[in-house]
Amino acid sequence: MIIPVIDLMNKQCVSGKSGNRNTYTKLKSIYGDNPISITQNLKNNGAQLIYVADLDKIENKGDNTELISQINNVLPVLLDNGISNLSDINNKNICAYHILATETMESIEETTNIFKNIDNKKLVISVDIKNNELLLQNKNIKLDDIIQLINNVNPQYTILLNISQVGTKKQNENLIIKKIIQETPNTIHILGGGITNEAIKKYKQEGIDNFLIGTILHEGNLKYKL
Repeated sequence: MIIPVIDLMNKQCVSGKSGNRNTYTKLKSIYGDNPISITQNLKNNGAQLIYVADLDKIENKGDNTELISQINNVLPVLLDNGISNLSDINNKNICAYHILATETMESIEETTNIFKNIDNKKLVISVDIKNNELLLQNKNIKLDDIIQLINNVNPQYTILLNISQVGTKKQNENLIIKKIIQETPNTIHILGGGITNEAIKKYKQEGIDNFLIGTILHEGNLKYKL
């Protein structure tokens, strides 16, 4: 499945490279010029899900909650809005899936607690990688801890997001991603970050079929159907 990506900042879709959010500019997309029209056109072209990152909420600079709820009424949303603990999920109906990302994860214990209190069919773990290292709020969390967490809570989906490659249209093999794929066999892996048509072809040959696609999709260069 191809899952389109939009990043929201100040109620606009934005784009940038390598997670350097202070340099992001308004997204130029063949699907439209505002979040709702882009989402509707993606749906019209066959999209089944949409990944939304609320950059304002992740960086504690505001939020785009109302807009995200409107997007979710058009297409089911996989939402990363900076969840750290259970109390951060104060609107369970804003999206189809809440993403628990390592970038904002408070602790393994608190993430396990979230899974105990929220339907795990609505929860997705995102392993965020930057500069070939785990991107973590809690520096005490190790890769093996994340792998054990995934195997213990059994999320339906696990996102493996190489933030360094976002917007670069480059996909290099990453040893962290490779290790997680090998050691977490009971979750469906979704790969993101600089995914190219060539990378999709390669990963499909390895049995991976789910991808977060931003840049080449919005440019009109994606060779695969939504």
